[in-house]
Amino acid sequence: MRQFAPLPVAILLTAVGAPPAHAAVAGPALPAATVPAVTAAMEARPLPLPDPVRAMIGAAIDSGERKDVETVVALAKATNPRSLDEIDAILSAWRARTKREPERDPVLQMLAAAMASKKDGDVEAVGALAKKTSPAQVADIDALLVDYRAKRAAEKQAAADAARARLASAKFWQHWKGEGQIGASHSSGNSKSTGLSAGIALARKGLDWDQRFRVQADYQRTNGKTTIEKYLAEYEPQIRMGDRAFAFGLGRWERDRMQGFDARWSASGGLGYKLIDGKTMTLNLKAGPAWRQTELVAGGHESELTGLAGLDFGWQMSPNLRLTQVASTIVGDRTTTTSSLTALNAKLSGALSARVSYSADIDTHPPAGVKTVDTLTRFTLVYGF
Repeated sequence: MRQFAPLPVAILLTAVGAPPAHAAVAGPALPAATVPAVTAAMEARPLPLPDPVRAMIGAAIDSGERKDVETVVALAKATNPRSLDEIDAILSAWRARTKREPERDPVLQMLAAAMASKKDGDVEAVGALAKKTSPAQVADIDALLVDYRAKRAAEKQAAADAARARLASAKFWQHWKGEGQIGASHSSGNSKSTGLSAGIALARKGLDWDQRFRVQADYQRTNGKTTIEKYLAEYEPQIRMGDRAFAFGLGRWERDRMQGFDARWSASGGLGYKLIDGKTMTLNLKAGPAWRQTELVAGGHESELTGLAGLDFGWQMSPNLRLTQVASTIVGDRTTTTSSLTALNAKLSGALSARVSYSADIDTHPPAGVKTVDTLTRFTLVYGF
């Protein structure tokens, strides 16, 4: 218990009933019956609690020790009987505060900290550990977990409703996200080569519609001759038909003179399904009929009704490493073409990352003088926005 300074002499004298110093001064005599009545009235009148006593009680409360508080309050009541109401008021306020702020149980405190983080996985793990550590508190812990889950569900629903409201009122050009990439190469010596690769990809999620847009350009000259000249633009809208099923449309334009065509147009539509739809891995499959027209470098053009099958795969291998693959196959009467793009992204800092990608284009019956398989490896810097 803390040590407190002695009370002023005047307070102690009052407590034991000693007459004050001025009582000895002679004065007019009062009637004998009047003296007891006046004395009783004065003794019944409440007096303010002396500041030293108030400070002593406050110091005991600040110590946080319940035993100290009770001892000091008992002493204050004994020495200041005419200030009991004020002492009781101070004591009631202290008890109310301590009732609102009970001593924290370490296990429940750990669970409260996990709940404050709003990381649901951590909360469930800490809750399971807390029940094993304190089996006597299982009911209380379960009640806290049930309350937390209900509140989190309400928060998530409110956030989802707010997001849907924002999307519902958004214009077509709003809420797009994307990335831009660029890479270049240059070599000299036995052969002189200069190359450039650039691309941009955009995506937008709507209430029921998702949209993707991509353009890519690759150009290279070696020893004064164009060895790579590839351009691509495509647009793909998707409409959700359920939690995993969707319908899609795809429009694509390509140019690759090294592959023997000046332009190739493709249009397709069909159904798709999200085979894997997790936080770290996704896999979408799609298929449907397609129409394709090709304008050949040698002259003339070809048109045919075909079928398309494709996949879109993504794997977040770590917080800073992501693997993706987009592939499609178009099957026609004359030829079958397959396009595949595999990329590995490594986050550098913020929105900047490095990417190495490998693309392969396979044509089972290419124009004369053109190889069946055409591949391209790119090293680019990517900026997300």
